[in-house]
Amino acid sequence: MLRRLRTALISALLLLPLLATAPSAVAATAAPSDPQATPAAAQALDWLAQLPNRAGNRVLSGFFGGYSGSTFSADRTTTDGQPTQLGKLQTATGQNPGLLACDYAANGSSSIDTSCNSGLINWWQQGGLASVSFHAPNPAQPTGGLFVHLDDFAQITDPTTAVGKQWHATLDQVAAGLQQLDAAGVPVLFRPLHEMNSTYQQAFWWSGQQRSDFIAVWRNMYTYLTQTKGLHNLLWVYSSLCDTSDPAGYYPGAAYTDIVGLDCYPADPSAAQGYDAMTALGKPFAFAEIGAPTDNNLTPPAADPNSFDFRRWSDAIHHRYPATSYFLSWNDSWGLTQQIPDGAKALMNDPWTVNLGELDRSARTEAAGPARPADPVELLNGFETGADGWTAYNQANGPLQVNEWSSQGSSSLRADTDLSQQKQLFLYHHGQFDLSAYATLSAAARTAPGGNQAGGATAKLYLRTGSGNAWYDSGATVIGPDGVMLTVSLAGIPNLNDVHDIGVDFTPATGATGPASVYVDDVTAARPATLLADFETGVEGWSNWQTINSVPWSVTEWAATGTHSLKSDVMLDQRHESILNRHYSTPTDLSGHLTLSVTARTAPWGNQAGGTTAKLYLRTGPSCSGPLTWYDNRGQSVDSNGTRLFLNLGGIPNRDQVCEIGVDFVPAKGASGQSSIYLDNATLR
Repeated sequence: MLRRLRTALISALLLLPLLATAPSAVAATAAPSDPQATPAAAQALDWLAQLPNRAGNRVLSGFFGGYSGSTFSADRTTTDGQPTQLGKLQTATGQNPGLLACDYAANGSSSIDTSCNSGLINWWQQGGLASVSFHAPNPAQPTGGLFVHLDDFAQITDPTTAVGKQWHATLDQVAAGLQQLDAAGVPVLFRPLHEMNSTYQQAFWWSGQQRSDFIAVWRNMYTYLTQTKGLHNLLWVYSSLCDTSDPAGYYPGAAYTDIVGLDCYPADPSAAQGYDAMTALGKPFAFAEIGAPTDNNLTPPAADPNSFDFRRWSDAIHHRYPATSYFLSWNDSWGLTQQIPDGAKALMNDPWTVNLGELDRSARTEAAGPARPADPVELLNGFETGADGWTAYNQANGPLQVNEWSSQGSSSLRADTDLSQQKQLFLYHHGQFDLSAYATLSAAARTAPGGNQAGGATAKLYLRTGSGNAWYDSGATVIGPDGVMLTVSLAGIPNLNDVHDIGVDFTPATGATGPASVYVDDVTAARPATLLADFETGVEGWSNWQTINSVPWSVTEWAATGTHSLKSDVMLDQRHESILNRHYSTPTDLSGHLTLSVTARTAPWGNQAGGTTAKLYLRTGPSCSGPLTWYDNRGQSVDSNGTRLFLNLGGIPNRDQVCEIGVDFVPAKGASGQSSIYLDNATLR
């Protein structure tokens, strides 16, 4: 199958007619899943999505205020003057959380209570954000059935069934509460049916269901609340349990989700599993519940007070989970106020933490990097919003934006043809383009499986330049239903600042007959690479940290290019990161580049368990001997085949003050034995 191109700078370069130079990178807008979302909801989501890209305050603090009508309070003291849990938090840390959450249904309750709304409205008016979850009553056993598996789960979408009728009655009560918040102008981070992937003995009635059934129930609930009930103030939070199998396996889809999160209570936050799977979904990420560790589920015997240091969470977010938009601490014995006081104070006063009074919900920030790793290419046309100015020649129909096939994203461009006519079909974009800064031009091309293709159609990616419209192409390549990547080297082509046409020429095989379709997707341009290190002559100034060897060395046993790579040995069962890096004594200027890339590898020996994750990073600062700010690509799985890592530099502040670049290798939980890590071919584009 065609390798999917992961392109990062869509908004940085959309080549349109008359565009002469590429604009500087700008932050991408996070659009709500609900097209009718209120302006306040859209603004809140965009702010949260951009928050991790800040150089300073970048993670919103959150706190669970309690169960509505039971333990919830947005006040700092009770009516008799005793401190509430929120009041204890303020006393212990000097801070109030930026996000306050309540639950419409206490554990085991058979009814919905929405009296916490007044506190959430007040919190919003103070400048904070609000979140609502509900430990939904079991529609087959409303009293005491929270942890009783519902065998008729799929039926709850049908209100003519007994469980469906009860479920919709619950949703109606929830909707009434959410409508009060909507009327007050409050956007809500709405977190229903959390921890759906739990396999613990006391899992919720909706946990561990058939994945297709869960997705259908979520989507039905989404449609019911947004369309039937007209609730457009909701930001939908999909929150699974960390350290449990496949946290993204129940994901209902981008059109039904705004934020993805993990509920996480590990003894070692830096070892929690699930972050990479969730951030790969491309949505803002949060730790939707954190707390002191428990035995094996979320309703255990109380954790020992003053036993857990929340500085572990601060360190983990800095070094393991920098894409985190917010964390939400649970209360009671799991909460900040019941544990080591200095740890709670450190987390709430961490330089990255944003508390109440520090939110600017209308602020925008420049993007420091994509949610997922990006190739060193720039998207010219991806056809996600239409034909993008492309047209066709010799077609029977089209061109059409379609979603029946794509090499990246969800859409591509299609044109229909009659193979029997033996005509060349052209899909192309006519305009004036400047490709002088680029080294290659590429596009994905495909034919539909229909029709008699005979020997198979061929395709050429081409461009025409200069006053004479000189033609240059990739050469004819046989294509089929799996698709191929066509590439033109731009080296030596004159007049690249005066390109008039970019297109694909499809030619049917002799003897082909019948109707067929052709497709184009992901037209991209790549900048020339600047080599930083290939280790052909030694370590080239690179060093290591937390490895067996005191220094790395250049070896010939593996290489991504050339004959050498950089190697160091590691112990997997120590469960700590190992780093290969290049530290500069004075700041280095990378401001003229868009992408940093390197190939990373692990040796095939050692028990890799779930596989090692590698993060390509850089650190910036005005002095390379002083405090530095960390930016990374949020991690990719690497193995003995080698994986190309990419870090989008667009939007990273102070790119003229780079003091360190490197790769942080993190072994999987359960990994053991000795292994080795490698790097090769570090480049800039």
